[in-house]
Amino acid sequence: MIAGQRISPQAVTMVLLPIGLACIVYYVMHSSMINFFTICLIPFFILLLILSIRKPAICIYILFTFNYFFMPWYRYSEGSGLSVWSDILWWMALIIIIINSVIYNNIPWKRAFNLLTIGGAIWAVYTAAEVANPSAVTEAWIFSRNLIYNTLLVSLLTVLLITSYKQVHRLLIMLSIFSLIAVIKTLIQRYIGFDDTEMTWLMESEAYKTHLLPQGIRYFSIFSDAGNFGSNMGFIATIYTIMAIFTRNRNLKIYYFFVALSSTYAMFMSGTRGAIFVPLGGLLLFSLISKNIKLMFFSGILGICIYIFFAHTYIGESHQMISRMRTAFRPSKDASFNVRMENQKQLAEYMKYKPFGEGLGLGGVEARKYAIRLTTQIPNDSTYVKIWTETGIIGIILYLGIYISSLVWGCYLIMFKIKNKELQGLLTAIACGIFGMMVSAYGNAFFTQFPSAILIIIFLAILQNGRYIDENLVKNKKNINSSIN
Repeated sequence: MIAGQRISPQAVTMVLLPIGLACIVYYVMHSSMINFFTICLIPFFILLLILSIRKPAICIYILFTFNYFFMPWYRYSEGSGLSVWSDILWWMALIIIIINSVIYNNIPWKRAFNLLTIGGAIWAVYTAAEVANPSAVTEAWIFSRNLIYNTLLVSLLTVLLITSYKQVHRLLIMLSIFSLIAVIKTLIQRYIGFDDTEMTWLMESEAYKTHLLPQGIRYFSIFSDAGNFGSNMGFIATIYTIMAIFTRNRNLKIYYFFVALSSTYAMFMSGTRGAIFVPLGGLLLFSLISKNIKLMFFSGILGICIYIFFAHTYIGESHQMISRMRTAFRPSKDASFNVRMENQKQLAEYMKYKPFGEGLGLGGVEARKYAIRLTTQIPNDSTYVKIWTETGIIGIILYLGIYISSLVWGCYLIMFKIKNKELQGLLTAIACGIFGMMVSAYGNAFFTQFPSAILIIIFLAILQNGRYIDENLVKNKKNINSSIN
């Protein structure tokens, strides 16, 4: 039904069927199998489009899945313009929402006014203006376009579409399944070996220098690199451990603990030292916002024990995964940490006269294909250093201000506004996971990569929607009680 007029399915079929059959016959005759399969899939995409217009929340689930598996698809397809398809899908989702709003008038646009989305709009204007930076390179700016609009677009779609407890829980169940797939892939890499595509990537990108180490192999699963993978596994371990504590369902509790333990093991296999600060950061925030004396005491003691184990003992030192993680707690004795500090000193001297940064896309050694600058000769090794070098001191203050204020507001809602205990536990898990990722992003340049960037924005946006989701739960409970009475 469009604008009150019903379109007959028979009429659509009569129009599309002969066109589709003609195309199939043509491509079969010309031996174009790729085009043949594309034509065969068109009805499926049309059906999906119609369903998405009627129920636009489907878009988030599709995009959530696409985002998580973007990197393996990119790696095995050798790019093939996949980043452009990512842009198209996200903007198409916004168009679908607008169409749905015009037809059904049931999109809660007022929820778009929140700290994260408004901050994302300001950030989009600031980074878009970076194209006028005197030291900017237009090509690098274009290839960094996701950094411009991701916060605004993804948060807007999320607050408009994820409006119920069931939807949030569904996303978390999907994430747990995706994470287990990533863990399985890691086990395959460790016990069977890297496949040809992975070995080619390691050699051609020179990633073997940071992944195939004398101390042991750093596994990266389906992610862009081991740093991204390890931090994400710490994120998953944090979220599902806290969810397991709060859930009342025994089977779910067992499942969540299983996901958390599997992810913890995978985090150690990544060999990413900074990843350990994700669960530690999560524990710290959990002890502050749980408002449960027993849980606060237990999480505090657990955090102290973990710190003492790594920083002040040599237990398990013979195990390469433990010994590598332990170096994160002894930075002064770590050569790579000292090199990072020297690099940051050089950058600080250079950036003193560049308050707006070098230009979008001109941070890190991977940017040498666009220009040769000091900022492209020194590895970032940190998301915040990357954003600082590209957008300047003004940019990094704005970026951190948006994300920290959004997280703080989410924590405030959890502590003082959310009444439903299960929702409170679920949002607490999300907030702690995000905080841990933000802490880890100081030592790893993963925060703006697939799938981390989109995951963080989606879950931060869910925190902004916490009060509305809680109000819906309260309303539904009142309706049920009134119907019973």
